[in-house]
Amino acid sequence: MFNSCDVRRGSRFRALRRKREASGYVLTLVAMSALLPVAAPASAQSDVSEGAEYRQKTVTVTATKREQSIQDIPASVSQVGGDDLDTRGVEDVESLALQIPNLSFGKFGKNTFVTIRGIGTTVDSGVAEPSVATYVDGVFLPRPTMALLRQVDLERVEVLRGPQGTLYGRNATGGAINYVSRGPSDTFEGGVIATFKERNGQGVDAYVSGPIADGVSFRLSGGLQEQDGYVDVLNTGQNLGGQDLWHARAALKVEPSSDLTINLAVQHEEDTGDFGWQSVVSEPTVVTGTANLFMTNANFTTVPNKLLADGDNSSSVETTIAAARVDWDISDDVAFRSVTGYVDHKIVNSFDADGTDFFFAHLVNSSRPSESLSQEFNLYGEYGRLDWLVGAYYFHEDFELTLPVEFPGFLFGVPALPKLEVMAGDLKETTESYAVFTDVTYAVTDRLRLNAGLRFNAEEKEFAFFGAPSPAGNIDTDDVLPKVGVQFDVSENANIYASWQQGIKSGGHQLSLPQQFNSEQLDAFELGLKTQWLNGNLTANAAVFSYDYTDLQATITVPPSTTLVESGDAELRGLEGELYYAVNENVSINLGVSFLDTEYTDLVTTDQALPGAPQVSLAGEELIRAPEFTANLGAEWNIPIRSNAIGGILLRGDVFHSSDYKLAFIDYPELRQPEYTMVNLSATLTDASGNYRLRAFVNNATDEVVLNNGSYLASSGGFIGIHSAPRTAGLSVSARF
Repeated sequence: MFNSCDVRRGSRFRALRRKREASGYVLTLVAMSALLPVAAPASAQSDVSEGAEYRQKTVTVTATKREQSIQDIPASVSQVGGDDLDTRGVEDVESLALQIPNLSFGKFGKNTFVTIRGIGTTVDSGVAEPSVATYVDGVFLPRPTMALLRQVDLERVEVLRGPQGTLYGRNATGGAINYVSRGPSDTFEGGVIATFKERNGQGVDAYVSGPIADGVSFRLSGGLQEQDGYVDVLNTGQNLGGQDLWHARAALKVEPSSDLTINLAVQHEEDTGDFGWQSVVSEPTVVTGTANLFMTNANFTTVPNKLLADGDNSSSVETTIAAARVDWDISDDVAFRSVTGYVDHKIVNSFDADGTDFFFAHLVNSSRPSESLSQEFNLYGEYGRLDWLVGAYYFHEDFELTLPVEFPGFLFGVPALPKLEVMAGDLKETTESYAVFTDVTYAVTDRLRLNAGLRFNAEEKEFAFFGAPSPAGNIDTDDVLPKVGVQFDVSENANIYASWQQGIKSGGHQLSLPQQFNSEQLDAFELGLKTQWLNGNLTANAAVFSYDYTDLQATITVPPSTTLVESGDAELRGLEGELYYAVNENVSINLGVSFLDTEYTDLVTTDQALPGAPQVSLAGEELIRAPEFTANLGAEWNIPIRSNAIGGILLRGDVFHSSDYKLAFIDYPELRQPEYTMVNLSATLTDASGNYRLRAFVNNATDEVVLNNGSYLASSGGFIGIHSAPRTAGLSVSARF
């Protein structure tokens, strides 16, 4: 066990090291800025002929609420197209994090901790809202438990790094992830894919799409997935962490005229896999109070993905998303868009909270239903040198959290009741948010553009605390979120941009006390470089950023089973780069690198692992899930065969490496994930027609054990957590028509 002096001493050393590294990040970007515009054109002249067939396609995204080339957007944006998602085996945000620089992921059951550039929701408090906004077809998903939806049949995924306050509003301080589904097609098509994995995994996904009548088309997709879990409850034989889900989506496109398009869609997913548990990470070291009961009576194991339990472990979640989008080209220069969204989400969880076979705390049917409605209007267009957008947004959510926990009756002086249910948390929250915003770009010259944005956001929250209006009152806030930027075309193939913008994350109500906690605010400066060379076959982008974080929402566990949100300040600096190179028509490489330097500048919290649970300052300590270095490397080699039966073999390899990082505010060694490397491999055999494929794959080929989430459990005097899935191999067979 360490003491607070060790924490402070280590903080000073780490802070000095990070400051030296941060200066290196800036120098690296400056060097890249100087070299790319000079060196790359020479290569383009000598290595690649004009108009090579394997030239990259222009990547168009809607990150700025209108269609735009990703190279023209003055912001750090990544995208993975639908075909690449299939090739790389990306099905949700967990697998997506291995493909995108500075995107980190953790989970606790279905609760997700998505972090971009060190900004994210830190601990499963239940009341905390996400710091990275997730959208499905323009519809906002307001809770962290919604982010693990199975995402297949997609057109693309867009990841926006940095606060997106102007265009996306609240709860996008870290950035935003946009899932864009494939729409109905004008010609008839369909497909099916059957997958078989280790641990009795089997599933099928299918789609069919085509015209119904003149100007009307449809798309239906869905599937079933089953797989045994990877976590063994040794004393009961139960298996946790598996899948038992089904999903379906129906979409309809109506085009009454050439300038009006209406898209309607509804999707639903249900999963009854047992996804809730907590395992013991380290042997308890404190033997006072209730912890003494564990030391003398409890059996447990610290082996990853193994545990003992005496309580029920069961879970279920279902989510429905409905979206209606209207696009109207009013004229050649002006367009209108309306996006209406509805999200209904229900999740229920039960599990043995202490991770041992000794009865102390059981979470029983804890639920977090959320129902939300949103409406957004955009009017946008061009006028001379001015590219403009104005918009309005409305959001309403009804959210409820109940946290019933069973304890031994003798702990409350009622020995006659072996199990006593205590409502550790009961909170109802109604949110209404209104916003108007604008985003404009003015071309001063053919090479110089100025960008500005402004959003006015008004929010009201009403709270019911344990069935009655909260004594803490309600929230009524107004925020103005500005953005300014400049972009300059260094050459025909390269542009550089600089921007400053603000983001906010909503405040809220404590789960265990009738108190409120503050909203977050993030001021972000970013300098970026975007280049494309070799006739479009080489794309190289980089960005350096500096963040000033005010009232960061830090969540700590309060014994025995609830949480408390505290406020602090932090600073973050970093650099990231992405490269895509089509070497020739059969070989391509993608590379992503990120460096991150983070520290709390003002945060005081409670160290429950020390006697007396003293208050400690974390000034100088790094943020949670903020590795100093990450890198992802992917390579594809398409081997043409061109026989009467076989068209070719596609070999794909992806490597992801992360330096070590911590999972708790205090840097406990037990909750620090060491550096690791994850490897995914696949081989795809395609028939001569290109319509049939056989894909063999292995995920986590090196069988890395990664700690996804962890915390200190004062009642047992030890650390608990959740680990990632082990190596998984599988086979899929697909056909399209």
